[in-house]
Amino acid sequence: MESQPQQAPQQRAAVDPTEPRLAAAARAARAGAYEWDLVTGDILWDDAACRMVGTAPEDFEGRAEAFFAALHPDDATRLAAATAEAIERGGSYRNRYEVVHADGSVRQLEERGEVLLGPDGRPHRVTGLLLDRTDEGREPGRPLAPTPVVRPRAPWFRGALPRRGGDPAASSADSIMLTLTRALSKAASVADVTRVMTDIARPALNADHLLIEADAHNPEHPCAVVGRAATEAMQRAVRDDQPLFLEGAAVPPDDGGPSVVRSWAVLPLTGTDDGRGACLFDFAGARTFDNGQRTLFTAVAGILAHALARARLFDREHQWAAELQRAMLPRGVPSVAGHDTAVRYLPGTTGMAVGGDWYDVLPLPDGRVGVVVGDVQGHSVEASAVMGQLRIALRAYAAEGHTPGAVLARTGRLLADLDTDLFATCCYLSLDPATGVIEAARAGHPLPVRIGAGASGTGVSGAGMTDTGMTDPGTAVELDLPGGPPLGVDPQALYPETVTVLAPGETLLLYTDGLIECRGESIDTSLDRLLATVTDWTRDEARDEADSPAPERLERLADHLVRPCQAQHPRADDVAVFLLQRRSCS
Repeated sequence: MESQPQQAPQQRAAVDPTEPRLAAAARAARAGAYEWDLVTGDILWDDAACRMVGTAPEDFEGRAEAFFAALHPDDATRLAAATAEAIERGGSYRNRYEVVHADGSVRQLEERGEVLLGPDGRPHRVTGLLLDRTDEGREPGRPLAPTPVVRPRAPWFRGALPRRGGDPAASSADSIMLTLTRALSKAASVADVTRVMTDIARPALNADHLLIEADAHNPEHPCAVVGRAATEAMQRAVRDDQPLFLEGAAVPPDDGGPSVVRSWAVLPLTGTDDGRGACLFDFAGARTFDNGQRTLFTAVAGILAHALARARLFDREHQWAAELQRAMLPRGVPSVAGHDTAVRYLPGTTGMAVGGDWYDVLPLPDGRVGVVVGDVQGHSVEASAVMGQLRIALRAYAAEGHTPGAVLARTGRLLADLDTDLFATCCYLSLDPATGVIEAARAGHPLPVRIGAGASGTGVSGAGMTDTGMTDPGTAVELDLPGGPPLGVDPQALYPETVTVLAPGETLLLYTDGLIECRGESIDTSLDRLLATVTDWTRDEARDEADSPAPERLERLADHLVRPCQAQHPRADDVAVFLLQRRSCS
């Protein structure tokens, strides 16, 4: 019996022990990994991604030019629109496009990635995988890949490739404009407008740099992309009120080094507020701006000019509001004998960015010191004005010698008589600096936080009195301080008083709700986070900075508490923080 020839076994890939496991998984899926730094413009491709795009790994210099030089011209504007939308929206995305290799072959690639945010909440980098879909047939709704063509070697070879039919560039340009218009409509300040253009427009249009200058007509105002030449180009665009397109110009840098080849789209910005400025999109090397691209850049400049005009008006109003707010707050905190203090105030950054949060230290006639932290409802000039009235009234009632409960009751009746729909929360305490005895009352305000010093305080007894009883070093707990309703809600409301003692080394933290409120988080969770933050920081500081002066440590704690709020963009609420620490016995 004649034996049948055996079929050659299928070649199987062997395990390479030196290859990272995730890299092996990407290779098995015929995927290439990439990362795009949106801040610097640097791009990282692994070898597989380089091969898919048609670039030798050793020739890839980490810039976007290699990708856009390979991208099929029919996909360029459409991909820019998709990029703008993905960056504006954030999160995961999926794109599909064609690239043309040096031999003229056309490959269909699928890009699956995610836009990642930095610590400041802005788009920071894009990371994901490239997949070669050429052998899987055409994507639904798209024509088959065109017949392979030979790509000219000259830069910006777009006109040499066949069109797929129709004019996708027009609809893609409209999509870019729609995305930018939507993003700019949410931008209130000039800083917000600049962030939108930097985070969305610059990467979507493949620019290395973007410079926006509100006063480009002023020759003394410094600009820097590649030196003085950029300033002069922007001044010329403003003077002539005409866009200026430089394609592959040799630009001498200010440091006297050799000239570099750059391409610029320089666009005048003429807004409705009589402002004159310009923006400059900067590209490395030579680039040709065709009619469609010039129209797109000019349209972008138009919506940018209107957004800047609106933002300048907002910034002026914000400045007026901030000046009003500063005038209403104390210029400085009076010293408190035997105690150290630290205060912080951050205005909200939405709306008028002015609100009703305030703090104050009041000298009382019997040698005691009053400390108050309050918050008027709302963020408006009216809220700030009401805050000023309450601050003056509270100081007057306290100066008359009334107890904290009586001061709040009288202030609440005054607010109810002001014929305003606003109410206010407040925490007011009267301190005896010599003994640390505190009398306190509260009107709908967050409870103060007591931070232990590591030694048990001297308790006081009697009706309505509490014991310090703090023995755990650095522990932060809410002060047991029953209160009444917010001021202005019930003109007949009474406010119970509580007496406690601030032991040597102990600290009292008073704050407004802007410090802890977080969208989508319960108030209990927010409070637990605050107490844990204070406890952990205080214990770490006691261990690492035990020899630092107490006032310095208190200032560092204040900075630590408000740092997360400073990073919020936008910040929905005002933040007021008041720290009072009784000095340890010598």
